[in-house]
Amino acid sequence: MGSITESQEPLRFFATGDKHEFDPENWTSQDPLPPRGPPTYVQVLIVGAGFAGLMAALECWRKGHDVIGIVDRNQGPNYSGDLIIIQPSALEIMKHWPQMRRELEEDKVTVGTYYYRHNGELVDGPAHPNYNAPEYVAEREARPGGFPYVGAVQIRKKFYRMLLRQVARLGFRVDYGQRVESYFEDESAGVAGVRMTDGSIRKAHVVVAADGFRSRSELLIADEYLPTQSSGMSVYRTAFPAKLAFADEAVRERWGGKHTYEFWMGSGMHIGLYLSPELAAFGITPRDHLLAKDKVARESWDPDVSPDEVIDVLRRAKVPGESDSDWHPVLEALVRTAPPSSIIHWPLRWRNLRREWVSPGGRVVQIGDSAHSTVPSSAAGGTLALEDAITLATSLQIASSPAAASAPGAGVPLGTRVYNLLRYERASCTQKMAFVNAQVLGDTTDWDAVKADPSKVRVRYPKWLFRHDPEGYVYEKYGQAFAHLVSGAEFHNTNIPPGHQFVHWTLEGIHREMAAGKKVEDLLDGDWT
Repeated sequence: MGSITESQEPLRFFATGDKHEFDPENWTSQDPLPPRGPPTYVQVLIVGAGFAGLMAALECWRKGHDVIGIVDRNQGPNYSGDLIIIQPSALEIMKHWPQMRRELEEDKVTVGTYYYRHNGELVDGPAHPNYNAPEYVAEREARPGGFPYVGAVQIRKKFYRMLLRQVARLGFRVDYGQRVESYFEDESAGVAGVRMTDGSIRKAHVVVAADGFRSRSELLIADEYLPTQSSGMSVYRTAFPAKLAFADEAVRERWGGKHTYEFWMGSGMHIGLYLSPELAAFGITPRDHLLAKDKVARESWDPDVSPDEVIDVLRRAKVPGESDSDWHPVLEALVRTAPPSSIIHWPLRWRNLRREWVSPGGRVVQIGDSAHSTVPSSAAGGTLALEDAITLATSLQIASSPAAASAPGAGVPLGTRVYNLLRYERASCTQKMAFVNAQVLGDTTDWDAVKADPSKVRVRYPKWLFRHDPEGYVYEKYGQAFAHLVSGAEFHNTNIPPGHQFVHWTLEGIHREMAAGKKVEDLLDGDWT
C-alpha cells in the first residue's frame, strides 16, 4: 500500500513516474471520502492528467458526475516543474477534501520572499504575499473550513502527487500512454469523444480537454491552432537535491542552513531561486538578446542544457552604466552545482486569448492551459487551472440537475457555456497581470524610487484574484448567466478588478504600448491591487 509520506528520491526537474504507482488498489485510507452530491448521470471523459484534469476528476465526482475515464499522453505521472504558486482562491475548495487539506498544511512553505538587485544588495524582505496580510488571513479563518495561511510557493511535485493520491482513493485509474488524434461530437446523439492514435474511440456526454497548449480540441472548437508570438524572453529552470548545491563553499556560505525564496533583478533579466534543506531550484529569465545565436530556446521539456550555457548568459547580462555591473558571483556558483541533464530552456511565448473554449455543440470544453496558457510571471497558472476545474464541475451540476435521470447529459451544453462565460474575462485579466509582473521584475531601473518604497518591486497578487471563491461564484451567478445565454439578458462578471470596464485586448496592442515605453500597470482602469 502507498504511503502518504513523500519519498526522498531526488527531485529532478523532469521525470516520469511509475504509471502503476497510483493505481487505485495501491491506495487506501481510513479517512472517509467527502460527501458526494446526488447523481447527475453525466458521463465525463477527461483528457490530460495535469493539475486541471485531476482537479476536474475530483470535483466532478464530488458533484455527482460519472468520471468514466482519465487519459494522458505521458508514459506516467509527469513531474516536470519545480515550484508553483497556488493562491487562496484555488485552495478554498480544500474545505471539502480534508485529507488533502491536512497534507497541504504539513507541506506548506512559510518562508518570506526576498528581493535583491543583481549585485546582491537587499532591496526588500522578508516580504510575504499580500494574501497573507493579517486581515485576509483572518477573513479566511472566519469561514468554516477556511484555509488561513497559504504558503508563498508549493513544491510542484508534492502538490501533484497529493492530487494523484486523492484521485486514486476515489478509485480512478489514469490511463497513460494514450495520445489523442482528434476530438469530435455528435449533437444528435448527445455525446462527444476522442479518436486515439491507436484507432480506439472513447465517448462521453462531455469531454474535458485538459491536455495543455495546442490541444487537438482547438481544431474542433476553432478549426485552427492559434499562432504564438515570442515574448522576447525565455526561461532556464531546474530543481535538484539541495545537498548538491551546498557542496559548493560559496553557496554554503551564503545560504547554508537557510530556507529562502528570492528574486534577483537586473536590466533585461530576473532570477527566481529557492533553497531549502531538501531542494534547490532556480529560474533564470533573460531577454532574447542575451542569448547566444545558437542557443535559442525550443519548445522542449528535455533537460539537455549544460550549466555552462546558463553561466554564459549570466556573463552577458551586464547592467549598463554601473561600475558593479556583473551579477553576483554566488549566482554563477549556484548554477554550476546543477547536475548535468537537469536544466531545461523553454521559450516564453504568448498567444491571444480565444473567447470560445467550448465546441459548437457544447460537449467538448477546454480547461487550464488548453484554454488559456500563461507564463510564469502571471504567478497564477496553477491557480487558474484549479479554478477552471471547480467552476466547470459546479456549472455542469446545476445544468444537469432538473432532468438528470430522465435525460442524462441533456444539460451539458448549457453548463459548459456558463463555465466559459464565467471564466473568460477573469483569465484575460489575469494574463494581463503577467505583463505587469514581468516589467516589475525585469525592467526596474529607478532604484532611488524603490528605496523610498520597496513594495514597488514585489510580485503583484491582486485582491480580486486571491479573494475569489470559484464554487460560490457559480451558485451566485448561474441564474444571471443562464438568462444571458438563453435570452440575451445583461450580464456582468464580478470576478475581475472592481471598476474595470472589460474589453478584449491583443498581444499586439500591449506590445505597442510597451515598445512606446509605457508601463502596463499605468494603463489599467479600475482597482487591480
